[in-house]
Amino acid sequence: MMWIGLILIIVVIVILFKNTGMLEGNSNGRNTSSKSPLDILKERYARGEISEEEYERMKKNL
Repeated sequence: MMWIGLILIIVVIVILFKNTGMLEGNSNGRNTSSKSPLDILKERYARGEISEEEYERMKKNL
């Protein structure tokens, strides 16, 4: 009976680690994609985080 409880605890821990992304080797728990710096810059501009002038300047630096 004690083994069933131990197995249940291990299963719960594995599920929690899997859901946080820690089993995939991602230390911060987020699922990072392989976006290019230009893609990230375009997204920031689209969200309005940076102005058109900042976008063009940063784009040129990339």
